[in-house]
Formats: sequence, structure tokens, C-alpha cells
Amino acid sequence: MTSAFTIDELIAEAQAATGLSDFGDGYFRENAAVLISDVLASGATEAGVRTARGGVLNTLTTRLKVLGDRAADPTIAAQQIRRPIIVLGLPRSGTTFLHALLSRDPNARSPLQWEMSRPSPPPRDETYTTDPRIELSRTEMAADAETQRLHMQDAELPAECGGFLRHEFMATGNFAFFDAPNYLERIISDEAGERVRSAYAFHKMMLQHHQSHTARKDWVLKSPQHTAHVAELVATYPDATLVVTHRDPLQTLPSLASLVSHFRVRNYANVDRAKVGAAVLDLWSRAMRRTMRLREADATLDQRIVDVDYKALVRDPMGVVRRIYETRGETLGAQSEAVMSAWVDENRQDQHQAKHGSHKYTAAEFGLDSAQIAAAFADYRERFIGSGAPA
Repeated sequence: MTSAFTIDELIAEAQAATGLSDFGDGYFRENAAVLISDVLASGATEAGVRTARGGVLNTLTTRLKVLGDRAADPTIAAQQIRRPIIVLGLPRSGTTFLHALLSRDPNARSPLQWEMSRPSPPPRDETYTTDPRIELSRTEMAADAETQRLHMQDAELPAECGGFLRHEFMATGNFAFFDAPNYLERIISDEAGERVRSAYAFHKMMLQHHQSHTARKDWVLKSPQHTAHVAELVATYPDATLVVTHRDPLQTLPSLASLVSHFRVRNYANVDRAKVGAAVLDLWSRAMRRTMRLREADATLDQRIVDVDYKALVRDPMGVVRRIYETRGETLGAQSEAVMSAWVDENRQDQHQAKHGSHKYTAAEFGLDSAQIAAAFADYRERFIGSGAPA
């Protein structure tokens, strides 16, 4: 018998722990209540329920602290976010590698994984490479060798800015760990617009928070979740350059289902892999169809998008980087190119696999087959993959 909990209980607990009370505006309470209801009904283990409870409490506590920092320091809200580069695309399509590469530019600024896990107080230039939160995060990651094998991570690697959406409980990342269909629908339904806009308002507040006491302000961001919310993303950052990676869903979807199953094993005695496969297919095919409709309806949108083929990224990553900069009317400086090229030499995918092991899976493990995936992404594959019938 699992121990139930409510959002009201956790709100009171977060306020008591921090001595703060102002959560700000938004839909965080309602969104969190749906997530909690789904988790409690999902058959999660007692340990899984405790993990969910701890995660919600941590998010509430962090939200209070961040808003407390903002209220106490007017320089945070005064920050201007200008011309960010934002990487998006289907998960497992090279977004993590490209984001990490772009972030190597000495002029670039990305939220690092240690900052995302413990953002308060705002990071500062004078302690940016010595902050004790770095080693704390690195120690936590070292204890999770399996995730290292499946996904690039390190305390000082850039993190997905989609994590900022979790402060409104609008991050699809929660779906990776818990069977939460009503929560997921609340995020990706066609009626979610106002909730999504509220989440992106908080996303911008988090960028202001992280930028407020550091000199570099040329943001390079990344999250596959943006694929479902391009309209809201562009409305929030009207001068952004969007970099969209493309890889055949016949390859990315089974890989993502494997990753989600890996995470859910921690919270469920038995993971229904076919259910995971169906949910992954539904989520990302809907997200991509929404993006495709938006691009078809707004011809000007393509002018701010740089489409990147995964094979081209693997073959010539620095060529891709140069094209992104050229699209922005910028030139990649010699120093920046040297630093980025050196990082590429040290972090190619084959070297990562040699160090941590390869990621092995089949589509059939998750109740998926090539024809099914191809049908769900037919328009996308025709335009961006150049594929006919599935192999």
C-alpha cells in the first residue's frame, strides 16, 4: 500500500522548509495535482511514490527560492535575453551533441547540469568553476553508470532548458519516469496553450536568473520538448534562431522508448514496454505534426530555422556549426572554432560508446514496428528524411 500525498501538503512543507511563501502566478498547483494523481494511480512502487513526492517537493522548494532571489535582487528581472540559439528536434536525433558542441564557444552561455539541479542562489562569475554544487552534482551522476551509458551527462555539460518548464510542472521529462497520461495530455493537448505560455514565461525568468551575475549572455539552449511548443517558444523569444535536428524516427523512437523504460524501472516493479512504446510514438508524432502544421502555415518561420540532418552532423559537425553562424549573419571566430573542434575530437559518439558501452535495443521490444512508425511520421519523413517505404 503506497502512501498518498497531496499538493497542498507539499506546498505547506516547502514553505515551512524555506521560510518563503510566494510561489508567483501560473498553473503550477493544478499541473502538479494532476501529476500526483497519475502517479498514485499508476501502480508505482512505494519507492517510486517516495521519489515522486521528493521530486515535487524539490521543485516547489526550488521555485520558492528562485522567486525569493528575484524579489530580493532587482537586477534579475532587469536582464534582457537577446538572440538565443535554441536546439530542438526529436529526442535521440543529435540534439545533445550539437547543443554541447555549440556551448563550447567561449562566447556562449548554456545552463550547466549542476546549475539546473540547484539554481539558487544565482551562479556568479567569480565562483563559476569552483562552486561546490559542481562536485555535488558530479558525485550524484557517478553513482548512475547506466544513465551514463545511455545519455551524455556531466555536471559541467549543458543541460536541457526544458528542465526550466518543470517549475510550472509542464515538463515532459516527468513522463520519462512515471506513467502519467493525464499529466502528459495536459502538456501537449491542443487546448494547453495558456498553460504552455505560462510555463515559457517562467522559462524566461529562469534565464534571467542564471544570467544575472555572469558576464556571458549569448544563450545556446536545447530541449526536444520545444518541438511541441514552437509557437509559444517563438512568442517568448521572437529573435531566436531555431536549430532543428532531423533523424529518421525509425531509429530515434525505439531508442527513446529504451531510455524511458530504463528510467521507469526505478519506479515500477514491472514496466509495460509496449505501453511505453505506444506513449512515446503518440507524444512525439503529435509534437512533430504540430510543428509541421505551424511551418506550413507560417512561411516566415522557416527563415529563422536552421535544419540539420543527423548524418551531416556526424560527418561534419563543424560545417554544421559554421552554417548556423552564417544564418545568423555571424562569423565563427578562429579561437572559437579551435576550441569547438578540439571538443569534437574528444567527444565523438563512437568514443562515448567505447567509454560507457553501446545502447542496444530493438523496436519490437516496445511493441513498435517500422510500418507503424513510418505511418505516424509520414509527412515529416517525406520532407526531412527523404525516405520512401520503411526498410
